[in-house]
Amino acid sequence: MSRSTKRAVLIALALLLALIVLLPLRIVFDAAGLGARGVSARAVEGTIWSGTVRDLKIGRLSLGDLDAGLSPTGLLGGELVLAMTRAGDAPAQPPLAFSLAQSGDSIAMRDAVGEIATADLFAPLPLRSVSLDGVNIAFSGRRCTDASGAVRVNIEQSLFGLTLQRGLSGNLRCDGADLLVPLKGQSGLEQMDIRIRGNGRYSADFRLGGLAASAGPALSALGFRQQGDAMAIRINGRF
Repeated sequence: MSRSTKRAVLIALALLLALIVLLPLRIVFDAAGLGARGVSARAVEGTIWSGTVRDLKIGRLSLGDLDAGLSPTGLLGGELVLAMTRAGDAPAQPPLAFSLAQSGDSIAMRDAVGEIATADLFAPLPLRSVSLDGVNIAFSGRRCTDASGAVRVNIEQSLFGLTLQRGLSGNLRCDGADLLVPLKGQSGLEQMDIRIRGNGRYSADFRLGGLAASAGPALSALGFRQQGDAMAIRINGRF
């Protein structure tokens, strides 16, 4: 190989490497087909190795601004894996970190740790946020294929006269094709089962026991109904 040919090859390789290093994160985000799974963002900035996803949303659930980078090991396994952490320029937000993986018709959230605000998803219940600890969730098509880790639903300090500062907690799992999040309060008298389907619809069955008789009218006005010795409500919605 002549000197000029070697030089041309080196220049071509350098240009190819530059293109790979500087490839916009937006291209990978779109190529992963996340939009079809209800994942959206107001803007995607930076390169595939070091970028920022602005106002990331999973359905109606807002995760805020997240720093993101493509995982090389994920590519070796045939997946597009974006490692995400709460953006450094969003100091007012609680910590959050996870990996978002896509392959074929499968999508997964892995090793999720941190807190996500729930907004009004469970209104009229005053749920403030969800805390995640080692959470893994995977769907293939519309079927839940993997679910593990601990979840805690954080509730306003007082809920209908009850103090639930520690919220309701439990370990999530797949139940048939659905993702099931069974939660209990510290006393065991407060229970909430959240069922999430692959089409984005969810239902939350909330049950309160050990209530004073005086709480009945206020709860009834919010849609609770008597269920044995407890008051219960079902909330249906879509992410």
